[in-house]
Amino acid sequence: MRTTFGSLNIVNSGLFASRRALDVTGHNIANVNTEGYSRQVLMQKASMPLWGDPKGVIGTGVDTYNILRIRNEYLDKKYWNQNRAVGEWKIKQQNLENMESIFNEPTETGIRKVIDEFFIALDELSKKSGDSTRRVAVVENANILAKSINRNGNEIISAIRETNEEVKTKVDEINSLAYQISVLNNNIFNMELGDSQANDLRDQRNVLLDKLSKIIDIDVSTRTDSKKNEYMSIKIGGITLVDHTSYDELAYVEEDVAGITELGAGKMAQVVWKGLESQKVSIRGGELEGLLDIRDGNGQGLNYRGLVYYLDKLNEFARDFSSKINEVHRKGIDFKGEAGGDFFNVPEGDYSKINCTNFGVTGALLVDPDLIAASSDIGGESNNDNLKELIKLKDKADMFSSTTGTPDDFIKALLSSLAVDSQQAGRMAINSEILITDTDNRRISASGVLMDEEMGNMVKFSQAYNAAARAITTLDAILDTTINRLGLVGR
Repeated sequence: MRTTFGSLNIVNSGLFASRRALDVTGHNIANVNTEGYSRQVLMQKASMPLWGDPKGVIGTGVDTYNILRIRNEYLDKKYWNQNRAVGEWKIKQQNLENMESIFNEPTETGIRKVIDEFFIALDELSKKSGDSTRRVAVVENANILAKSINRNGNEIISAIRETNEEVKTKVDEINSLAYQISVLNNNIFNMELGDSQANDLRDQRNVLLDKLSKIIDIDVSTRTDSKKNEYMSIKIGGITLVDHTSYDELAYVEEDVAGITELGAGKMAQVVWKGLESQKVSIRGGELEGLLDIRDGNGQGLNYRGLVYYLDKLNEFARDFSSKINEVHRKGIDFKGEAGGDFFNVPEGDYSKINCTNFGVTGALLVDPDLIAASSDIGGESNNDNLKELIKLKDKADMFSSTTGTPDDFIKALLSSLAVDSQQAGRMAINSEILITDTDNRRISASGVLMDEEMGNMVKFSQAYNAAARAITTLDAILDTTINRLGLVGR
C-alpha cells in the first residue's frame, strides 16, 4: 500500500527529472557552436512500482539513469577514412599549383619565350656575323636563358627544402595528438569506472582523431573487458601508435639524397618509429603521404611525379642543351680566327655535373662576345655556316636523352605533365571534399545540436517542471487538510 507521502515522492521525482532534462537541454544550447560537440539526451524510465495493492500495481515516479551522447561510430570511421584522402590531395594540389607559379607559363618571362629569343638572336647574328652589337645580344639572351633555368631550379630546391621541414612538423604534430589522445583515454576511463558517461571528453577525443586522420591514415578500434570498461587503440600501418593510455612516437632520421642534398636542399627526413630507426613508418594516406610524394616523387616506375621529377627534368635540359650547343660551337671559328670553345660551362669538363643551378654561359664568352664561333672558316665576316648549324638545333628532335623533340617540345612536355598532375590533384581534392562533406553532414545531422528542437524541448521540460511543481503544491494542500483539519468539525 502506498505511504501517506508516496504521491509527494512521485511528483518530486518528476520535478527533478524535468530539472535535469532542462540542464541537459541548456548544455546542448550552450555548446551549439562548439567544435565536435555531440547532442546529449537525458535517459529516463519509470521507477520500480509497488506490488501488493489489491487495486493493482502502483507506479512510484520516474528515474533518470543516463545522459546519452548521440553519436554514430560508423560515420566517424567513414569520416576518418575519407579524411586521409582530403589531406593528401589538398597538399598535392597546393604544391603543384605553386610549381605552376614557378614556371609561370605561358608568359613573356617563361622558359619557352627565352629559348625562342636565344635562337632569334642567333638568327640575327647570322645575317651579319661581324656585328658586335648582335654578338652581345646572343650572349645576353643565352645568359637570360641560363638565369631562367637557374631561377626555376633554385625555386624547386627551396620547395623541396620547405616540404621537408613540413614533414618534420607533421611528425611532431602526430606525436602531440597521440599524447593528447592517450591523456583523454585515461581521463575517460577513470570517469567511467562508475556508471557515468564522459560525453564531453569523448567529443574532445573525436576532434583530435579528426585532426590526426587528416595527417596520416589511422585504424581506430575499441575493445571492452568483462567489466564493460572500454580500451581504445590507434594503429598506423598495422603498428600501434596509441594503446589506450600509452603511446609510441614517430621520429625522423635525416639522410643525404643524391641529386638533392648537394644542390642545397639539405638532408631529407625519413619517417620512422622512435627507438626503431631502421623501421620506416608505413604511410598510406593523409597530409604526410602527400608531402612525401611531392618531396620525393621522381616519376620512375609507379612513383609519383613530385618536385624531384621536375628538378631532374630541368637538370636534363641544362645538361643536354649545353652538350649539343657546345658540340656544334667547338666546330666553328670565332671572330679572332681561333677554334671555338665551350659556349656553356662544363664543371671539371664533366657534362654529368651540369645541373639547373650551375647551368650558365662561360665566363670568357660573357667578357668577350667575339669568342662566339660563328664561322666555319678563318676570315670573312660573311661566313656564318657554324651559326646556321647552331640555329638548326632549335628544330633538332633528338637533342635530349629521355624525350623525343626539340628544346621547345621538351619544355612543353614538361609543362604538360605539370598541368595534368595539377588538374588531377585538383579533381581528386574536390571529389574527396565532396565525399567527406556528405559524410560530415550526416554526422552533424545525427549528432549536431538543432536549435529549434532544443527550444521545443526547453518548452516541453519547462511545462513538465511547472506541472510537477503545481502537483506538489496541490499535494501540500491535501496533506495540510488531512493533518491539520481532518476531524476538527464539531469540536
